[in-house]
Amino acid sequence: MPALTVFKNFNTRPFAGDDLQIVCFVIAVYRAIQLLCLAPLLVNVFVKRFQGTDLRINGYGPWCPQFEYYTDDYHFVLTADQDRGDEVTRSRFSSAFFLLAISFVVLDAAWIVMVWVAAIVGTPTQPNGRDEHQRRLILFKMFFLNLFPIALLVTGVLYVEDVRRDNYGCGEGVELVQISPDNTWPAVLFKILLVTYALELLVFPAIIVNKIVRIIRSNRVIQRKWYATEAKGERLEQCLGGLLQCISVCCSNQGGKEIKNRGEMKDFASNLMEFANNDTKVDVTLSDIYVGGMMLARVQAERQFNATIELQRTINSTVEAGTPASDQAEEQSPSTDLRAQLSSGRMTRRRSILTIQNDDGVGCIVVPKTVLAPSNPDDVEILRNAAHYSKYAECAYWYIRMALEDLLPKDATKFIRDFDKMSPMPCFSLQNCEVPYAQLFYSNFYNGITATPYSILVDNMEKSVVITVRGTKSLEDWVINLQYVPQPLDKVGELCGFDGNGHHCHKGVLTRCKWMYNDIKKNRVLKHLYSSNSPYKEHNLVVVGHSLGGGCAQVLSLMLRPSFPSLRCFAYEPPGCIFDDLLSEDCKKWITSIVRHDDVVPRVTQQNLEVLRDEFFDVIARIKVSKSRAFHDVRAPCPKTHLASRNAKILCPKGQIDRDTTFHKAVQEFRNERARKNKIGEISVKLYIPGRIIHLVDTTGDETKYVAYWASRYDFNQVIISKRMLPDHDIPSLVGILRNLKLDDVHDVHTWQEDDGEVEDEEVEIRLIIPFSNPQGKTPLILTMIGIVAFILAILSNQGCNYVTRSTIIQPSDGGSPYIGNGLNVGLWSYNLKQCIPGEICNASETGIVGKYEDSPYCQPIPSLYYSGTYWKSARAFGSLSVILGFVGITLVSAATWTKLKTRSWLFICTLFLVVTLSQGLQFLFLKSDMCSVWFVPETNDVITSQCTLSTDGVKGVAATVLWFIIAAGCSHMSRRAK
Repeated sequence: MPALTVFKNFNTRPFAGDDLQIVCFVIAVYRAIQLLCLAPLLVNVFVKRFQGTDLRINGYGPWCPQFEYYTDDYHFVLTADQDRGDEVTRSRFSSAFFLLAISFVVLDAAWIVMVWVAAIVGTPTQPNGRDEHQRRLILFKMFFLNLFPIALLVTGVLYVEDVRRDNYGCGEGVELVQISPDNTWPAVLFKILLVTYALELLVFPAIIVNKIVRIIRSNRVIQRKWYATEAKGERLEQCLGGLLQCISVCCSNQGGKEIKNRGEMKDFASNLMEFANNDTKVDVTLSDIYVGGMMLARVQAERQFNATIELQRTINSTVEAGTPASDQAEEQSPSTDLRAQLSSGRMTRRRSILTIQNDDGVGCIVVPKTVLAPSNPDDVEILRNAAHYSKYAECAYWYIRMALEDLLPKDATKFIRDFDKMSPMPCFSLQNCEVPYAQLFYSNFYNGITATPYSILVDNMEKSVVITVRGTKSLEDWVINLQYVPQPLDKVGELCGFDGNGHHCHKGVLTRCKWMYNDIKKNRVLKHLYSSNSPYKEHNLVVVGHSLGGGCAQVLSLMLRPSFPSLRCFAYEPPGCIFDDLLSEDCKKWITSIVRHDDVVPRVTQQNLEVLRDEFFDVIARIKVSKSRAFHDVRAPCPKTHLASRNAKILCPKGQIDRDTTFHKAVQEFRNERARKNKIGEISVKLYIPGRIIHLVDTTGDETKYVAYWASRYDFNQVIISKRMLPDHDIPSLVGILRNLKLDDVHDVHTWQEDDGEVEDEEVEIRLIIPFSNPQGKTPLILTMIGIVAFILAILSNQGCNYVTRSTIIQPSDGGSPYIGNGLNVGLWSYNLKQCIPGEICNASETGIVGKYEDSPYCQPIPSLYYSGTYWKSARAFGSLSVILGFVGITLVSAATWTKLKTRSWLFICTLFLVVTLSQGLQFLFLKSDMCSVWFVPETNDVITSQCTLSTDGVKGVAATVLWFIIAAGCSHMSRRAK
């Protein structure tokens, strides 16, 4: 935060400058995919280059029948047949392509590291010079590095065209003697690599389109028509509606067929614009929302913990002064040692619970609340009824429709019984919902914008008629949830017979309840059930529901109560914005609402969301470290006793917020504007949870014991951010809790000792993964650089054709005089070809040295006949092993340049490099092979006595061995320094 401006009208939104680590990570993953394709190709080209199998003779490749370079598998071919004028060439484009590819990977890796390091400078609201440095890097990326994919794509296409020309260079009508180059695994990887480079070029059309859109948007006519406040609201409404329609197409089982995008989202779009303040932009990115939200959760937890500690201090001081607190005197015996209880980690409470409430300021207070006690018959009865009717709220989701599967067609939207046959019938019971005593009389399953599924049943156990309303399940239900603006109840009150003057209600819920009220009257269900001839005419009417269904049950009960004065309503985890304050108080006569622990739904109101938004802005402004460090800190576990210290490391005190930053000024303007609008807007009418409220609190933290207490609607004036805010809204779990809840007069409250310093030593260390931050000094970086050099030398030594210089004396089998053979430079896998010195006459077919030869720049694979020999095979195996293990070791050592390694890790790496050193040294077993001793020519039985001395590649192997050992010694040194 804020988004990095590269040009006047071009920025990095939705990423801020300190979010570019995310971009770096994505690019690094993309480069890793490319490297997975590129690395095997490089190895393949490297091996072929040193073995000479990539050569073309007179333009013919090895797959052509015209390609003749060596006679058979039994003879070394010393030179090309220059008498025929053979021309030895390589592809014109392969070298250029792979050179560009390697350069691109190296430069882009360096760019990623520089941007990554720059992203950790400053704080989210104070860039401290970060943006200027990143701006230069982005310009370098856009106008230089992005040219590499173009060059690679062009070079790659030319390379493919060069290979395919004229039947792969063999001539038209010529049958290939090997598999086509296009059908080999290197060709497949090469094509994938070209596709990845082509995808990168899409950045240029994206920049051009972005520029065109911004030019169009800058037009005054367009701005007046499309970017005025009213036009933005309409566009946002259309976008939200379109999003829901897309979801309905992708997930047809979630409903959405009635969403026509014709004003359904208008209220929510308006509220969203007001919440985000359309006229003042606060530059907040997605990562800011995550880090700020997680830090806000920790700040809330710290406030609650501090309130508990403050209570303990008060009790301790009261005991020391010898004056018992009046509150404790009423609830505990005078002989109770409060200080001993606090130090033991729990405190006994009788008929009350200590709850932590927001004090509308900067902290929390501890408030005693009355629990539902077993000695109070009213409490026992209301909790028993809440548990009993909760099952109906659960059945409304699935079980009622399932119970009628055999009685109704699949597309049926309504069920109604014959009221001439009201006696209980097994086919209409809810046996599958564990309420066999219930008889179903009416169900309407139609779910639209205004219609909601509900059912009417008769409970023979409790002698009641139950209306159960389904909660949120479809997209239409979400549309109703989002229509939470206050709606006057004047006209509804006149029609239903209650006083609605001056009262307000949740607009979306009221819309649904009007439909239900009319549907009940239209089908005359209650009229039949309460007729003079009905066996249920003396039954009480009960309305229940969960979530959105709970809100509908509350409003429907208000509309039905004039006709059914004894009506009762049980709302389970209802929305927090149903009725205004006065009406919510009046509803205590018949409505009971049940809320579970940290459930977010009863706490979601426009006012609570605005408070949460303002607290979020404060937390973002208080962050005094880089976003990267804050991100890693909020993801690490934090015990309650460490909250204050951990938060202090990330956040500055509220009074020390820098008020000169662009962000703080924008936030201040944002708040002033919101304050002006809220005074005159409809949203100034506050809505609450109506009726009496039972709050179920998890006192142990592991959901094994809940305590039920009588809460106030003002207790839910804050959205609590926790891991349980969504799981606590689950209805099946709530049903189980209510049915198993046992009321106790006495319960334990967990406490914490104020001084808990010994635990502080166990705080989890937060390791920041920052490339080239060198947390253990420069030594790992130096070892990494040495390792890269050793790795390159090991590859050159292993794959070169100049490992040893071989001189020979040939003893003919016919007893003739021995003669000196043509010397060769030989490697583990290939040998160096000779060529005639220009101006000399050479005839390689004659014995002895005729003419003068020199080393050519080409290598040739060693014939397969000479692959035998234990020493030779061992040298090859150990050479390959040193390269593979060396790469693994370098990767591990390089990890120490961005994070700390422990002693055991360094010892493991030291052992690994000792093995690499040994493997590199055992590569010199090649000097004991037949190539460097005596062997027989299979066809002529000539005896060849050979002697080998180390050549260029052999010296590279010696240097690599020394460097591997130096790295092992360095790792041993780091193991002693590591903690």
